Amino acid sequence: MNITKTCCAKKPDGSNCEAPVVAGSEFCFFHDPSKAQQRREAQVHGGRQNRMKTLDSTAPDVRVEDVGDARALLVQTINWVLKGEIDPRVANSVGFLLNMIMKAVAQDNLEARIEELEALHKVRIPTLDLKLTGAREEHHDKR
Repeated sequence: MNITKTCCAKKPDGSNCEAPVVAGSEFCFFHDPSKAQQRREAQVHGGRQNRMKTLDSTAPDVRVEDVGDARALLVQTINWVLKGEIDPRVANSVGFLLNMIMKAVAQDNLEARIEELEALHKVRIPTLDLKLTGAREEHHDKR
């Protein structure tokens, strides 16, 4: 039977660390005082690996004024993610913000249409009242 020895260190909550020990030590990798430099190097390496990829600050700003602009940015963002040029979390943010912009564009378009219809309604020329027979109905004052 192979029994793995566990680390003799205590965790911050006072419980025993149950990680397996490093060969030739009574501690696990995370608690072994002789492994401090290796832990630091692993943290630095891990930090570099997990750094969020974003576009360079010299990348041109984007303008999104209509559906065509939004579509183009979305396609470009997909390509950047597929090529590993930006982090998928950044792409998710872009998608969310594009959705908000498109709602604002739709609202602007709706308001413009309403204003146009209201203007047309104000200048509407009155039409004659026609009966179903097509004969013109005349209105006379009986004074």
